[in-house]
Parts: sequence; structure tokens; C-alpha cells
Amino acid sequence: MNITFTESAIERLTPYIGQGEALLKLVFDTEGCGCSVNGVPTLWLVSEADRNDITAETNVFKLIFKDKDEIFFEDCMKIDFSDGTKSFILKSNNQIYNAGMSLVDKR
Repeated sequence: MNITFTESAIERLTPYIGQGEALLKLVFDTEGCGCSVNGVPTLWLVSEADRNDITAETNVFKLIFKDKDEIFFEDCMKIDFSDGTKSFILKSNNQIYNAGMSLVDKR
């Protein structure tokens, strides 16, 4: 998986990630969604990777995700930030995965 962060997303995430004090994790969050194929992409800040996490190719930050969640995403995606909604956007050339993606601190 290859994820490109836009300049606005980089600007917004840099204070949270600092000099590597936190990792970004892309999660297909199914909590409260009914079943494991219904979920919402969410960004988490975590201290370390779990043993089933894999690393995405990115243009700036280290981003990890669960190996089992890879099927829910395309090979090339982009993470942007909207000043209007104050939220992150996960999108590809084919679709918008989440136009109101949260950043949740799980450290």
C-alpha cells in the first residue's frame, strides 16, 4: 500500500508525531458498526506497532496498518486535511473512503 500525505495533512500531523514519538496507524475501525466488514477508516496515534502490523510506503511519516485490513483499501491512496471540517480525508482516484476521518490518540 502506498499513501501520499498532502501538505495540509503533513502540517496538521507534524505536531502530534514530532520526532518519531508516535506512530500513525490506519485502522478499519469496526467498533459499533455491526460486523467486521462494516467499518470506518480512522487514524490512530500509537506508541508501537503490534505484531500483525505492516508498514505502508509513504512520502513522509511512518504509517502502519493491520495486515488483515489491507483488503479494505486500494494500493494507492492519499491522506488530506480539510480546514473547513477540521478532519482528515482518506481518498484514492476511485473513491473517498472517509471525508471526516478522526485522529485518535491511543498511546
